[in-house]
Order: sequence, then C-alpha cells, then structure tokens
Amino acid sequence: MRLLALIILIPFSIYGQNQLEVSKKLNTIGVDTKKISINDYLIINQERDTTHVDTTLNIKKYYKFNVQRKDNFNNISFNNSGQVENELSYYNIDYKPGLDFGFSSKKSQRFLESDVKYYHLPTPLSEVFFKTTLSQGQSTDALISANIHPKLNYSIGYKGHRSIGKYQNQRVNLSQLRFSLRYENPNDRYRLRLQLVNQRNEQQENGGLTEFSINDFQSGAEEFFDRNRLSVNYEDASNFFNEKRFLVEQDYLVTPKKDSLNESSVRIGYRFHRKIHDNKFSQNQAYDYYGPIAEKFTKPNDHFHYGFGQFDAYSIITNNKLGWLSPYIRHHKYLYQHIHDNEVSDIKVNSYSVGLTWKKKFKNADFKFSSEISLNSQKVGDEIFMITNYRLSNDSKLLLKLSYRNKHPGLTFEKFYSTYSNFNWTTETKMVKTFAYDISYYSSFLGKISFAQHSVINHPYFLETVEDELNITPLQSINRLNIFQIEWEKDIYFGVFGFNSRIKTQKVYGNESSVVPIPEFIGRSSVYFQDKWFKNAMFLQLGISAKYFSTFFMRNYNPIISEFVNQNNQLFGGFPIINAFFNAKIRQTRLFLIAEHINANKKSPRYFSAPGYPYRDFLVRFGLVWNFFK
Repeated sequence: MRLLALIILIPFSIYGQNQLEVSKKLNTIGVDTKKISINDYLIINQERDTTHVDTTLNIKKYYKFNVQRKDNFNNISFNNSGQVENELSYYNIDYKPGLDFGFSSKKSQRFLESDVKYYHLPTPLSEVFFKTTLSQGQSTDALISANIHPKLNYSIGYKGHRSIGKYQNQRVNLSQLRFSLRYENPNDRYRLRLQLVNQRNEQQENGGLTEFSINDFQSGAEEFFDRNRLSVNYEDASNFFNEKRFLVEQDYLVTPKKDSLNESSVRIGYRFHRKIHDNKFSQNQAYDYYGPIAEKFTKPNDHFHYGFGQFDAYSIITNNKLGWLSPYIRHHKYLYQHIHDNEVSDIKVNSYSVGLTWKKKFKNADFKFSSEISLNSQKVGDEIFMITNYRLSNDSKLLLKLSYRNKHPGLTFEKFYSTYSNFNWTTETKMVKTFAYDISYYSSFLGKISFAQHSVINHPYFLETVEDELNITPLQSINRLNIFQIEWEKDIYFGVFGFNSRIKTQKVYGNESSVVPIPEFIGRSSVYFQDKWFKNAMFLQLGISAKYFSTFFMRNYNPIISEFVNQNNQLFGGFPIINAFFNAKIRQTRLFLIAEHINANKKSPRYFSAPGYPYRDFLVRFGLVWNFFK
C-alpha cells in the first residue's frame, strides 16, 4: 500500500514543483499550460489507435451509464445490478483469435484486455464513476493517470461494485484493479507497454424463482410486491471468479526513418501475455433438479482452473508506399484443470501460430488486414479479418468488414466434470467455421445503415434435454446456419429537441434455425429536450427512452457452467422497457438521474430476463461521472 500511495503521489508532487518554476509555464510533457485543450489528453488502446478524453454529454453517454460502461443494446440485464446479461444478438465480426475457456456469461462482468487503456497527458487526470445500485450498495470506478515524464505515463484504476438485490440470495460483489504503464525513450527508439489486472467477482446464485413463485409473481398480488417474499430454488449457492493478468510489450527501432519521403523503418519486439482464471461454484447442499452428487463428493463444490500463456516475437515495418506491416510468430500454452477432481485428466495445449497485420492509408480509404494461422494444433484454429473504411464525401462513408474464423467451441464445452454427476461430459468437438461480412453506410442524412451475414458450420450450444429438468447437453449443429442482420441508427434534432432511434432485425435460416434463439426485432428510441441553462453554466437533457424486443425462446441461465442454455418450452420477451432520465453537465461533471422501467406493472408483470428470472421493477437511480484535470 505504501508503494501504491507513492506511485499515485509522485506526479502531483512533480507537478507542484513545476508550478514553482513560473517562468517556464510548462507542464510535464512540455506544453504551454495556457494552450492545453481537451484534445491533448490522449487515450491509446491495445491496437495503438488514439482518441482523446471526452467530457461532453450526449445520448450515447446515457446508454453507456451502467456497470459495464458499455451500450447494452444487444443484451437484457438481469434483475440485480452487476449480474450476468442475456444476449439478444450474438456472432459479432470482431477479430479474436485463440482458444476460449468457457463460462461465457462472466464476460459482461470482467475487465477484458481491450478495456485497459494507455494514456499520454499534459497534466494529471482523474475520473470517478458512481452509480447507486438496487439495494445496500453502490458502483464506483475510479481512475488516476499522469505523465511522470514526457515519455512515461502510468494509470491505475479500481472498480468496486456491491448490490444486494431485490430477491433472495442474489448479492453481487465485484472488485477489479487495473494498472497500465507506457514508456518511450527520448529518441523514441525503445517502447514499453505494461498492463496488470487483478479482479475478483462473486455472485450469489438462487436458480431463479420456483414454479409456485413464478405464479405468485405473475398474479400481481400486493403481498408479493416485496420481491424478497418470493421463494427461489435455493439460497445457499455462490459463483466465484478470480482472474490475474499480466501483459508486457517491448520493441526497439532498428532502422529509424531519415526523412518523411520514402525511407522505411523497422522495429523488432516481443509481447508476453499471461493470465490465470479460477471459477468456483459452491453450494451447502445439493439441489434435486440438478441430479445427484457423485459418490466421492459430499456436497457441490466445483473448482476449475484455466492457465494461459502467450509469447509473440514480432516486427513492425513502416513505409510510405507499403504502409504499416507487422508479421509475428506466436507460441500458445493453455492449461485446463478440474481442481476439485484430480482423477479428471488435464487439457494441455502447446501450439505455434504465425500471423500478420497490415494497415494502409489510401487517398479516400483506410485498409486493415489481420490473420493468424495455426501451425500444429487444431484447437487454436485460424482467423482472417479485413476492414476497409472508404470516405465517399465529407459527411458519408462506407465500412466493409470480412471475416473467416475456424475456432474451437471452448474447453468447458469439450470437457466438464462437476460434482453433480449429471453435469459430466467429454465431447468430440468440431471446429466452428464462420464466414461473415458486414457492410455499413454512414451519412448525416440517413444515419447508419448496416447489413451483416454470418454463415456458421458446427454452431455450439447447450440444450436442456428434458422439460422440467435442469440437465443439459453440449451439442453442435449438423447443418449450415445463416444469420442475417439489418440495423439502422439515426439522430434527428429539432432546435432544442433530439431524437435517437436504433432498430435491428435479424433472422436465422437453415434446417436447425432454432439452435440460435434470437428475437427477430430489437428496437430502442429516445426523445429528449436539451439546452443550456443558468447563463450556459449547465447543459441538461430531459427525456424518455424505450426499448423493445420481440418474443423468442429466450435462453435459460445455468449457474453451474455459467452459460446460457437453449430451451424450447416457453416464449419470452415482447414487453417494452421505458425509462425517464434527467442528465446534466456542469464543467467536467456529468450527472444522471434515471427512473428505470417506469411502465412496470406490478399487478400484471410479464417481464423476464431469462426463464425464472424476472426483469427489474420500477426504481430510481442516481450517478455521476467526474473528470479532474490538475
């Protein structure tokens, strides 16, 4: 803790010393403090793309004001804040090579590699996120970043989230610490990037409402307006997830450019990535509908361990004619263990891949190509991705994405042995082959219009095999599936009034279309008033938003495997979710006051996030995002 405090205080002490040198009037990166603008506070992602800190208030910021701080248009949240989210649309076209572990429902609760940013700042920067939760808790995310030296930046952030919830045994605790470091030596020949993440997530599990309680919930009886009176399937289970992650990159400029005409430059470097996951499901006594406990166990107590190591040796070649080219060779190591049962053999993967990333700017287009091909392991798979951004005019552009993916369905899909004997399997998995394209058109007049198709062979899924039982089986589709998606989004302004709408239609074609359960329609719209008040000291937004998705066979949540499972018995969805909001910006502070699900009818509730898991009732929540610039 002393070291952590020292790291945090160093940039402020240095900045204070610089302030004493009034004659220089320069900040830590040598910029005149009188000329600093928000554009000087740079954010750099893992792909080295750069944006700047944004303190504006708009409707997109309202959509992202949640625990994940991401727009959840394609998801439906569970009742408690910070719980898992059920997907309304999946199969995205982003580039993500490698082998997945499983427990995919945890993804919405984790800080991923792409979520950790690097910074380049003229003065120290802090950001505080705060939002109230459903009961007895709050959600807070604090970040501090500073350039200790013009070429050295660090950032440290911590997210803490706690919410008891409205139903029995559904407490959520999230504790996530992240650190990043970025350094370039004075002549820019040596570069270093480092990120460290330590996160611990705990989610109490209750298995959803009992069949009788579902009837009580839907009856609208006032005695059950207190949701804590509704019985759940069990009250003694918890899911624990721990992750420790380390990533370091170093490279050196071997042949620097001599001028800006045609000279090339070459860098060589390495990237080392290491992470471990531990996923535990524990319960005081067995739940009958999950089946019996295996003979060698006394109670449910699953513990799965996943280890991942990756080493890349790469070069970066830049040339005015060639563009930006980075070939690499990659060594993968994966380890999957059943800690609770040492009789189950481990899965170990030791593989090599070769890859390439190429970026090139043309007159009116930006082009990027990425690929990775496995040399000696079928489990790791292959991936090819291409994106072209073509500028048609000053206010319109065309974006084309193409992707081919040959991917393993996941380690837990291949082998899973729980203390529940009915949740034991070893499957002969087939690689999931996906070809996809996405064509998007942007213009100020029409907004964003996109059309996407995903052609999938050997789609993996979990299925509830018997009605009224919670046993599941991992399966893969036999026939090719084609998923078509059309999406439109547009902002319209009439003076001080604004309107935002996003609509998505999707359809699955094929002989086994039911194995990809998604609603055919998802829509969201907001109507709001916005203006500057109090002599332009405050910018405010006041409005309502509504979200709706059509009925479909919504997947069920299974806490033992932390996955969503197909079911063909009940249709869910077809209900609107209407929120009222009051947002304001004062200097660098954004305030949010949101009345969620104002149309919730407790006397005739038909809203669910998954079978047995009701969606939220009406509630009011408050929060803010506050930036400090020293």
